[in-house]
Amino acid sequence: MSTRDEHISQPVPAPTITYPAQGSTTGPATLLLGSGIPNALVQVWNIENTHSLGAGRVSAKGRWAFSISGAQPQGPHRIHAHQTYESTTSQWSDKREYEVRLRPDIDVPLVREPVEGAQVEAPPLFSGDVTRPEGFVSIFDLETGLEIARAEVDSDRQWKTPAAPLLPVGQYRISAVHNIAGETSDWGRVRTFTVAAQTGD
Repeated sequence: MSTRDEHISQPVPAPTITYPAQGSTTGPATLLLGSGIPNALVQVWNIENTHSLGAGRVSAKGRWAFSISGAQPQGPHRIHAHQTYESTTSQWSDKREYEVRLRPDIDVPLVREPVEGAQVEAPPLFSGDVTRPEGFVSIFDLETGLEIARAEVDSDRQWKTPAAPLLPVGQYRISAVHNIAGETSDWGRVRTFTVAAQTGD
């Protein structure tokens, strides 16, 4: 019991913001990603603390990821984050500055499958649309930062592919980028789904 009491009495450190990167350019509804205490609630606010950009729970592996709520106006932005763990809220993180462009050179890809909150068999099938019929779409596991699927875009501006590795049973948070000739889009909306069963057993 004393170990638990000592743990609670320690101050909660501020979470870390990994993305958007300092000085980067994003779209209006970009990915927010970083690290924190497992099961803590991370909240991201503008630097003036006048509006929240979103909130999300830190995973068991210490990662948090969610898309910005709504859309940001064009121009420079400054944000910071704090996390609440066992009713104790941390200090604010270091500020993060970035630029929002409403009309980027490459639009973010739209993920249609799996739908948000779906339970799917392994390997999951990823599919969606883009605005330009060229290049390829990469799907990333936001927990590991690894690419788990890649799909060529067809002439109808659609893409489809199963996950490359066999994903274990569990919950996943993914995002996608559209790559054209070495240039990539901003991150698409975060999609959460669960691999509920393995096929072929």
